[in-house]
Formats: sequence, structure tokens, C-alpha cells
Amino acid sequence: MPDPAFLDDLPTLDDKLDWDSELKRLNEHIQRCPTPHVLGIHGDWGSGKTSFMRQLQWRLGGEPPRKDGSVFCPEHFKPSEAQKALQKKIATIWFDAWRYQNEPVPVVALLQEMRRQMARLPAVVEKFKKFGTIALRYTLDSLADVGKAIGVEGLPSAEKIEKLGERWEKEHLAESLPTDSIRDHLHETIKCLLPDSKAARVVVFIDDLDRCNPKAAFRLLEGLKIYLSISNCVFVLGMNERILVDAIREEVSAPKDTSVDELKLRASHYLEKICTDIHRLPLPSKPDELLTGWLGDAGQRQALLVAMAGIRCLPPNPRRLKALVNQWARFAACVPFPTGNQQRNVWAVRVLVAAYIHQFHRDLWERWHFNPDFWDQIKTWCTAGNPSASAKLDDWAGALKLIDKVVDSGDSQSSPIWKLGFVNPGDIEIFWISSLIRAHADFLVANDFILLLKGQGATS
Repeated sequence: MPDPAFLDDLPTLDDKLDWDSELKRLNEHIQRCPTPHVLGIHGDWGSGKTSFMRQLQWRLGGEPPRKDGSVFCPEHFKPSEAQKALQKKIATIWFDAWRYQNEPVPVVALLQEMRRQMARLPAVVEKFKKFGTIALRYTLDSLADVGKAIGVEGLPSAEKIEKLGERWEKEHLAESLPTDSIRDHLHETIKCLLPDSKAARVVVFIDDLDRCNPKAAFRLLEGLKIYLSISNCVFVLGMNERILVDAIREEVSAPKDTSVDELKLRASHYLEKICTDIHRLPLPSKPDELLTGWLGDAGQRQALLVAMAGIRCLPPNPRRLKALVNQWARFAACVPFPTGNQQRNVWAVRVLVAAYIHQFHRDLWERWHFNPDFWDQIKTWCTAGNPSASAKLDDWAGALKLIDKVVDSGDSQSSPIWKLGFVNPGDIEIFWISSLIRAHADFLVANDFILLLKGQGATS
């Protein structure tokens, strides 16, 4: 069990989120789908897109980096015979889009990265054994030549394209438009690089499109659409769809008086044109078990599981859950772990509440840390649901929303009736811990949080 105080956010080849069936399905789909093909892996930030894509690349015979520490790979992970066979017909490329967002034409950087990585891939090296390294280098340089052509002011001139496409046009006794010449030249180059097999293909993983600035993201998507829609190529795009739509909405052509909502629709439709095959990453169905599985102490784990039983109180996001575990380790060291079961359960609730607010809600934590009695307002908000008599609560709650909703009982003297709402699990404004606070409100007193607020170490 790893030290829970040091859970990192590295992508991993070790599947801890039960993705096996989805990975198998997409693995087979990528091997068999008609090309060109664009597959979208959509998920919120922190949902594990990069890990999912790295695991998919691994299953396709790719060899993700291990020595540089950018991907976690357990020592026992070795390529299977099936993966070794795939290495001879599939070339996998990894491209971190955000690293090249300042390039004037990002698709040129993509081509250069394809050239660099393909030079050492088994599927390519094996084919060129009989031709020699000079032939391989010459063929790889064709990718760089196309990149240079595209990179001239973003739109290559007819004169430069004519030189690059000259051989193809002579062979086919035809003339073509500049962008067609580039596409055809790329097609011929990739065909030369890949093994002579109908199943051979290049699979390019493009990660972090949603982290790019709007212009860079839009230019890369445009480059894929214009130049790289070619045979033997599959592109796998990892993105937070909502963030990317917001980013590129101003780049999509529209009349000046177009509303923001309509711009979002246009941006969404633009993505649909480029990527018609969308896979939405499944969220953890049991975030409570995922979080407690990372806790090192069995007693603490059991106490927290009992306290959360039947209560939806955690964000279903692996990155946020890891961050919460790290804070748990910090706060659990501030207060002694009780001996009685009931006391342990309440202890676990207090620690989790403090860790959650500290990690995800800085403004609330600073108010609470400065004045411990602020806890009473937090608890009132969670249990009464912003009653009109306490409208001032809205000043600090801001955009935060409770996970559940109040149903009017029709009786002003009765307690509010709470009902689970149909929340969007990706919304960052949800105050997930509110349902846990409400369930244990009678045992959560301001004074009991003093040691947690002050960060004093527990005594034995």
C-alpha cells in the first residue's frame, strides 16, 4: 500500500478504475476501424483521461515512457506476446498538445514529433532493416518536408506544394489542390514507413487539447481536418469537451450578434465534424471505496466507510479523491484516533470534513480557521438549505451548491425534507460534503474542530 501522504497525479498503466472492458473494446475498435478515423476520449479534468489513453497505447503495443517519471509503470508490467505482435504492425505516437501551443502552426510540431518517434518504433525499424538506415532517414525526412511546407505562414504557397507533390502527381497523371498535394504526400510517406499489411496503421494520441490556448487548440484541430485526414491513420483526442467548447467558441465563424449560447452550440457542432466517434470516460461508481482504498490505516478506513455508508458525499473524480486522501493524512495526524467504534466514526467525519474544505474551498477554510464559530454557519447552511432568515449565508457560499435539494413540506414548523438531486458530477461548484455534514450534524460541534483548525499534532 503506498504512503497515502504521497499520492501523486502521474498517469499510470495500472488500472485501478475498472476500465478493463472499455480498454478491450477500444483496443479492438482501433485495430479494425476504417481509416482515416478520429476517436475522442472525453472526460472532466482529473477523470483519468491521460491514464486511460496511456493504458490504451500500452495495449496497442506502444511503449510509454518510464525512465523520465512521466508515467507510472509497475515493475512487473511486461509486454505480452499479443502486444509484441501488435508492435510489428501498429506505430503509436504520443503528442502533448499543450507543450506546443505557442507554435504558429501546431500541426507542424505534430509532424515533427511523429518523425522523431517513428524513427525508433519496431513497426518502422523492422521494415527498413533490408533497406538500411539511410533509406529510413530519407523517408522520415519527408514528414519534416511536409511540415516545413505547411509551416510557411500557416498556408503553404502553390509553388512550394508543387515541389512536394510533384512525384505523386506525375505517378497519377493528375493535378490537385495544394492541401490535397500535402495530404497525398503524407499518405505516401506513411505508407512507405508502415509494414506491408492491411492491418498496419499509425495511432496518434493527442492529449491535453483542453489545456491549450483557444487559438492553438483551434489551429491544431483545423490542421488535423485539412492535412491529416489520410489512410492508415487513427487519431485519439483526449479532451474535456466543456472546456474545449468554451475555448474555441470565439474562433468558430459566426455573425457578430451571435449569442454566447449559440456560439457554444456552433463550437460543439464543429467538434462533432472533426470527431464523430466519441467515448465518454466512465466516472468511478463508488468513490467512497476508491478513496478509502488509498488509506493506509485499516482502522481509519473502516471507520470512514461506516460513517459514509449510504451517503453520497464525495466528488467522483480520481484526481480530487487523491488530493483529498493526501489532506486526510495531514489532518488525521492532528487528533488522536479514539478506541470506541461510535467515537471513531465521528472522528472520521470530522477529519474528512476538515480535509475536504481545506483542499477544495479556500475561502471557507480561511474564514473557519480565523473564527472557529464559523462552523455553525456552515452547518446551518447544509442542514437548513439557505433559509430566507439567513440570507447573509449567500455572501460566503457564493456559487456553491448543495448536492441535495430541499422539498417544501408545506409546514413552516417542520424540518425541511431533503431529496437527492440530479447533479452533474463534473460541476466544480457542488459542495459534496454537505450530505455527510447533514447526516452527522448532531455530533459536529465547533469546539471539536479546534485541533484540526490549528493543525496541532495528535497526542498518544
